[in-house]
Amino acid sequence: MHNAVGFYWTLPVPWAGFTALPEDIDAAAKASRTVRYQRELIRRHVKELNLRLVAEKVFLEIEPDRGSQYILDALRPLEGICRADDSVLLYVDFSEVQGWRSHSPLSAWARRTSIRVETVYPDDVMIDGETYDPHRHFSEWRERQNEWTASREERVARALDIAGQLRAEGRTHKEIVAKLNVDNVRSASGKPWSEDGVRGLLKKKLQT
Repeated sequence: MHNAVGFYWTLPVPWAGFTALPEDIDAAAKASRTVRYQRELIRRHVKELNLRLVAEKVFLEIEPDRGSQYILDALRPLEGICRADDSVLLYVDFSEVQGWRSHSPLSAWARRTSIRVETVYPDDVMIDGETYDPHRHFSEWRERQNEWTASREERVARALDIAGQLRAEGRTHKEIVAKLNVDNVRSASGKPWSEDGVRGLLKKKLQT
């Protein structure tokens, strides 16, 4: 029986509050449907080929719209595992579904690494009795992402009004941050507000 290592990755979604991912594979699969899909698909692939899955690794990208070189920091330790256990590294190549979620740094690494790397085609998979269709999933995700991007000015204007009013009442930057975050008033990027972010926001208000 040959060995295999599964590698799963996904993008953050700041506007949905998804900015962190547990290192534990099963916990990560609960937090991210995309990670769960990859886990289920690769585990099925391993079973069909009678492979032994000796390790799994998950990685959350830095930016919500692109792959980065930071993924190499997660891949390098897997090279050692694969060499030690004579394992093949498996990952789902989402780009095969009409170009959705291609990852250039990952693909480039896979071509030049000395270990064996195989991609798994992103077929539909049953999850909790429902079919996970990656094409439909990423199409819906991109639509929601576009809606979020289009509402940027509206979000900033709302935060600006609230922060300005609170500052006029004598609230500190720290108190304004707490109020905005508790009320789920998102920043332009979707990330939680910080004191530096609020200072920049109020400075913008003074300039208008």
